[in-house]
Amino acid sequence: MSIYELIKTLHIALALVSGLGFALRGFVRLVMNRPLAHPLVRFGPHLIDTLLLASGIALWMILGLSPLSVGWFGVKLLMIVVYIGLGITAFRIRHQGKAVLVFLAALAAFLSIAWLALFKPI
Repeated sequence: MSIYELIKTLHIALALVSGLGFALRGFVRLVMNRPLAHPLVRFGPHLIDTLLLASGIALWMILGLSPLSVGWFGVKLLMIVVYIGLGITAFRIRHQGKAVLVFLAALAAFLSIAWLALFKPI
């Protein structure tokens, strides 16, 4: 297995774990209205997302993609910023109904990132 294939596989696995973890944390915190007090639940996502970011940057460097010339890649990077912003906002909003809507928007952003990465439509 080449280094590219190894990093790509790691990136995909980390993206799945990150997305599923976000969905689970959001469900527990926003839908079930339970606190996220366990240290693993509070700090684990930071480790996973840091590794996800590092593997993404490594792939970016290996492939030499330019966000301005490769349309799907530029949109993906923009959607990552949107996803992070919505995710942070969802956990800070005090009104449960609004928080759930922002959380669902963050999940939609995550799914759009995955769709762009898989199908590269633009």
